[in-house]
Amino acid sequence: MFDFFRKPAAKSPSATLRLSLERDGLLATRDAATLQVVESAGHYSGRKVTFIRVFDAARAREGGIDVRAYTDLDSHPELVLRAGHVEKDGEVTINWRAPATEAAAPSRAQGDRSAHGDDERYVFTDPTR
Repeated sequence: MFDFFRKPAAKSPSATLRLSLERDGLLATRDAATLQVVESAGHYSGRKVTFIRVFDAARAREGGIDVRAYTDLDSHPELVLRAGHVEKDGEVTINWRAPATEAAAPSRAQGDRSAHGDDERYVFTDPTR
């Protein structure tokens, strides 16, 4: 009845949000059971919306961080996996994604200089030059 007496708390993603996260590719790399959402009411382009942040609750607990409200993640942006908003009709818009950390650095190989006899003026093996 009186929602303003209730303390804010993170919650599990709704079915609609879970579907959006699946389409976005987040659930392919994460366990849906560990994901939590915090919300904040606001306006986007003159419309009332609910801003959302999706984070991994297990990772937050490992770091000793108790996330209860949307603003709790302001000081821990590394925990946010996705952010966006939900329209009044339930449409979910994801407009921010955490950068991929698993991107491997490209491997390097020694070049074959035998086919380039004229590159001596560009390639210096003498470090004093």
